[in-house]
Amino acid sequence: MSHEAEEEYEFEDSTFEINSPTVANDESIENDTPERVIRGKAPLNVEEQLDYYRKKAIHQDILIFEMRALLQSGKGFGNILNLKELLCNFMAVVRERYDATNSSVLLRDDLDPGQNYYRVKSYSGLDSEFVINDRAPESLYMFKFMQDNGLLWQIIRQGNVFSVQDLQKDPRFETAWRQWNLGVLKSDTWCPLIKNGEVLGILALGEKSDGSQISETEYPFLQELASIATTNIDSTLKYEKNQRILRNIQTLYNVNQQLAHVNDFKRLCVETLATAVDAVSAQKGNLMLLNKETGQLEIKVVWGNIPHHVRDDINNGIRSTKTFSLGEGIAGQCAAESRPIRKNDKKYIEQVGKNIVYCICCVPLMRGDTVEGVIALTNKVRTNDNGERVLDDIGRFTEEDVSLCQGLADQAAVNLHKSRLYNKSITDEMTGLYNTRHFEDSLLSLMDSASHTGKPLCLAVSDIDHFKNFNDTHGHKAGDAVLQQVARVMQSCIRPDSGDMVFRYGGEEFCMLLPDTEPEEAADLMEQYRKRIESHVVLHDAKEMSVTVSIGVSCAPKDTRDEKKMFERADECLYVAKETGRNQVNTYFQGLKLRYGEKVDVTLLKQVIQSEETKS
Repeated sequence: MSHEAEEEYEFEDSTFEINSPTVANDESIENDTPERVIRGKAPLNVEEQLDYYRKKAIHQDILIFEMRALLQSGKGFGNILNLKELLCNFMAVVRERYDATNSSVLLRDDLDPGQNYYRVKSYSGLDSEFVINDRAPESLYMFKFMQDNGLLWQIIRQGNVFSVQDLQKDPRFETAWRQWNLGVLKSDTWCPLIKNGEVLGILALGEKSDGSQISETEYPFLQELASIATTNIDSTLKYEKNQRILRNIQTLYNVNQQLAHVNDFKRLCVETLATAVDAVSAQKGNLMLLNKETGQLEIKVVWGNIPHHVRDDINNGIRSTKTFSLGEGIAGQCAAESRPIRKNDKKYIEQVGKNIVYCICCVPLMRGDTVEGVIALTNKVRTNDNGERVLDDIGRFTEEDVSLCQGLADQAAVNLHKSRLYNKSITDEMTGLYNTRHFEDSLLSLMDSASHTGKPLCLAVSDIDHFKNFNDTHGHKAGDAVLQQVARVMQSCIRPDSGDMVFRYGGEEFCMLLPDTEPEEAADLMEQYRKRIESHVVLHDAKEMSVTVSIGVSCAPKDTRDEKKMFERADECLYVAKETGRNQVNTYFQGLKLRYGEKVDVTLLKQVIQSEETKS
């Protein structure tokens, strides 16, 4: 046979390239026969035919396996409704399939309003922190890069797997790599995660463990696997978002039910803020109200990771705090522009204290078109393995967080307006304490409760010693200053979550109701109050002044079930305190009027009890 004749019967290369799992349905492959791949008419011998079918069987086996793998992956991914778990499973499958040394998934997020960023949501085989330009290390979960119209993003939008390194392992997109420090990801291959024509995210894979790159012949299976995962990622994101929305709606409903009939202004402020802090897992927060006279935002209540004594002093008006002008800081800007503002990058947040603010969310309190105040929340917390709430330095405020806080703020604005009107009718204008009218109503209500439950209720009546002489000596303005300071100190004695209430009963006389409190405990608390007043300095017109107080304490239902007798007995103890030297606490106990620290004379006590029994 001549050389030309041999060429006439030369066979095509019978090796197969796996282009895509979809080739399993390619009719040109399914209908291939040995005769069709021969350029001439000479038949294949038996060995050549066996070799041909063996290779075809191997090819088909690979396709079937990969189709099954895709099917099983789809089923596995579809059963996961937790984003973190889903991404970890997706990356594990890909790393095993391609022997990749590392992987990361970046997803589009809403943490930077107005900017379309893609941030690391999950990773494996990479350093947990990254450093850029000698700045402080940051968690890899904070790594992000922005979508633009450059060449890199033009290729990403096409949706095909592509290599981001050339054969020398240099970046193919030098400008983008340098601008966004993409070398942090140590990636060789990128797979866009496309859903409905939009880039949902990016899967970034490192080189193989032997240092080689993933070949283009392996891209199709990765593309199909990523397509299945993308569908499930999209569904999981929507599921988790819907769950958050439902929780937020439930929270708003619960708060509305709880606070709709609450008229106590401070309680409304505290509970609204506490709900916001807890609902969005904020580290701390404050509620500011706009002083219409000064134009300043004043912090009224604080909540969260704050020392309790500091929190209580601020909430009770004892400790003064910084005020903000409209437009000053993020809270001032929020009030000035009447819109929510959140910052999730500490580089754009002015750091004024010793604690770093990683993120901040401010929402305005609006009544109609009028700004009433601002709720400001800072940082996020998470629950550690010990069940403790600790700072989450990678947590950030989301759109759902802002929506929930705005809903709470809108409810609060309406409730606080109603509460202001009610509180005005029950509040003493000078001191800010409850007035006599509210004292009488509260005493009647609490006495009725104590009589039914048998739980103790104590009443303390306090009077400023020699107040008339003080007024005559220093003037009524100085006297007003003293009344205000004494009121603040007594208010600061309110125990957290206790139901304690403080009133100005008239003139220089103040009352405090202490539910579920034994006489001894009430006497201890009033002794602390007395000492604080004794050591307190009132500064007025550059003069330092001080006063003392006398206090009488009575208790129900042990000593009486009648509110008038309860007040009379506390008043009797107050009279005894004044007659026996002032600046002391006296408590009514089984008919005796005992000075604080005085031991009970058992013999005298028996005589008093017998006398009371004889009268009855």
